[in-house]
Amino acid sequence: MSDSPLAGLRVLDLSWVMVGPMSGRYLADLGADVIKVESSRRRDPLRGLGPFKDAKPDPERTFAYQFINAGKRSITLDLNQPAGRDIVLELVRRVDVVIESFRAGVLDRMKLGWADLSAANPRLVMASTCLFGQTGPDRETSGVGTLGAAYSGASLLTGWPDRMPVGPYGAWTDSVTPRFIVAAILAALRQRAIDGQGRYIDVAQAEAGLQFLLPAYYDYAANHRKARRAGADVDPLRSPSGVFPCAGEDRWVSIDASAAPHWQALRRLAAGALDDPCFDTLVGRLRARDALHENLAAWTRARSAEDVEGTLQAASIPAHVVCDCDDLATDPDLAADRYFESVEDPAIGPLRIRNAQCRITPAATAPARPAPRIGDSTDDVLRDLLGLSDAGIAGLRREGVLS
Repeated sequence: MSDSPLAGLRVLDLSWVMVGPMSGRYLADLGADVIKVESSRRRDPLRGLGPFKDAKPDPERTFAYQFINAGKRSITLDLNQPAGRDIVLELVRRVDVVIESFRAGVLDRMKLGWADLSAANPRLVMASTCLFGQTGPDRETSGVGTLGAAYSGASLLTGWPDRMPVGPYGAWTDSVTPRFIVAAILAALRQRAIDGQGRYIDVAQAEAGLQFLLPAYYDYAANHRKARRAGADVDPLRSPSGVFPCAGEDRWVSIDASAAPHWQALRRLAAGALDDPCFDTLVGRLRARDALHENLAAWTRARSAEDVEGTLQAASIPAHVVCDCDDLATDPDLAADRYFESVEDPAIGPLRIRNAQCRITPAATAPARPAPRIGDSTDDVLRDLLGLSDAGIAGLRREGVLS
């Protein structure tokens, strides 16, 4: 991994569940040595969420933890003990980046906040990732990405106009926020290379979700018009554009043929279904949008999603199957891009995990590696980074510090 983009970078991951750990995973993919601090007494909740291999619950057999923490090392520390906090401070002196996701103020009360850590290492880059950030009246509110989606407005805008909001799938802002965190960390490291100073990064998970809803905000700012749930009719200025049913159970295809060349090509392919003269102009298609989409749906419903995608793409019309898990697992483009990689985990056995999300040529990305077992590198880290003896490590373990 010596030729990876982030080779030589060391990260201390004090976070749990998804936002912080996923941010650390991206750095590990690019060659950073990411050390995850855990506790066997108070495990990362992700280890208990599953899904579990063969449906057998076990903190070492969860695929969710594997996907989000692949490529890291794990040490166990009891941060409630002074000796555990002292070890964290010693590690901080030897790392470049710290990532944490405690509620605002928790690390400060433990004497492990930014003021304490930057005093130990003035070159440290630290990123905090709690739900509402470190300031404001909601700073100590706890929660996950489902609350972040609600705060950002994404939950209100997802669903059918005559039904209750359903929100985006899963803990949405847990998924989108790491992109902001990693970019901010890399920018801070770049600035540190120039002036030698560390940086503190405060990323409010809920606010990160707002960035994906800017068109709705612009419309409100310009026209005081509130965006509403629109079902599949998500872009009122494009037609035909949307998701259309296909043959088979719950099979769909996404089509955007609103541009003139794409519309003309689609009209030729679906001859008879789209011949109405009111469809001749974009204005006409927008006014008759419902009828147009009904006619196009009748045409797609008689064909498989793969057939519609292939036929339209061959005519340079933007179209793609709405994928389910089986589609993604067997997708030839993902296979060619090595999106999934097979690894061997001592508890699970062989499994496929997501590979690095980007490649920086000619540098090498780190090879796919399984997630760590709880505390699997405790002795190595304390011995190699802190210079502790085997006897000293054994003493800390007897005292319950390494648990």
